Amino acid sequence: MPGKRHAIVIHSPHSGRAPQLEEALKLLQEAGIEPVNVEPITSLNELPPQGATWQAQGIDLAIAAGGDGLVGGMIRHVIKAGPVLAILPLGTANDTARSLAIPQDLAGAVEVIVAGQEAAVDVGMALPPAASSSASGASDEEAGGDYFCHTLTIGLNVEFARLATSSEMRERFGAMTYPVAALEALRTHEPLEVVLEFEGLAGPAGPATAGQPEDELRYQVLQVAAINAPVFGGPLQLSIPGASVTDHLLDIVVVQGPDWKEIAATIGQLFAGSESTQSEASAGTTRHPAELTTLPGLHHWRASSVTISTPAGPCEVTLDGEVKGKTPITVRIAPEPLRVLVPAGWQAQTTEAGQ
Repeated sequence: MPGKRHAIVIHSPHSGRAPQLEEALKLLQEAGIEPVNVEPITSLNELPPQGATWQAQGIDLAIAAGGDGLVGGMIRHVIKAGPVLAILPLGTANDTARSLAIPQDLAGAVEVIVAGQEAAVDVGMALPPAASSSASGASDEEAGGDYFCHTLTIGLNVEFARLATSSEMRERFGAMTYPVAALEALRTHEPLEVVLEFEGLAGPAGPATAGQPEDELRYQVLQVAAINAPVFGGPLQLSIPGASVTDHLLDIVVVQGPDWKEIAATIGQLFAGSESTQSEASAGTTRHPAELTTLPGLHHWRASSVTISTPAGPCEVTLDGEVKGKTPITVRIAPEPLRVLVPAGWQAQTTEAGQ
């Protein structure tokens, strides 16, 4: 019988399923994985990357026990050196875990950690524009860069994230925090002007062709999202057509203002779907392609990099739902892949429209 594996478990006390952490730790121990340390993500805030240190201590697994924001916060510690990353999806949406086909139930997620395979997947990186073009030789982190696994957003989602992560709101509304925060953000948000400058523009699907947009675009928007992991919408498992976590491209989605009521209604229809779509999604059996380019007020491109500017002044940015950084900002795929455990036999797949 093989010896025990040793893990550091990083968790978020405020994640959607945080109370299940003790159960998760018990399942890990029963499966032959010893949690050497169990620490909140806040303990890493002021520390340099810890992956090499963990590995030197005999730790061979870095387990992110939380949601998308926690996974994103772990990237800098393991992407260049250290143990392989594993995910226990204890968040609310868990879209990163869903994009990697990691089961949402704890027993299934632990089974992936025990018997899964290691995969190299893309992660995004956000940099100040000057740093992204610098030839000084400084590392991305030294130049002020930060990683994200799922999505970077500007606009409406920033206000939503601020409200949804407020401890006061979580205590007041509990499980209803997300819908209440979304409604309040929609009620108070005003469209903003953004300028998008693309590099390696590939369009919504396939290589660039005649008729693709120019490399620089200007819009009044509710939100801009640069998406790496293609599944979104939590249990609904909506998926951006053609997107993949191994294609070395970002999916850039613009929700254009100011007619946000019409756009919100359209997005509501997309999320509602049919009864069969909802039941399949709830069962976790199907990913449903969201053909964004057919929705009024939404635009979708695929590119290797995008620089986002806001002429009226700096605007805050969220990375994996956490408020980090301000515009102008350059977003691209990080030069190094992330090593993460996925189910045995997993292969990155794209979801085609109409599947």
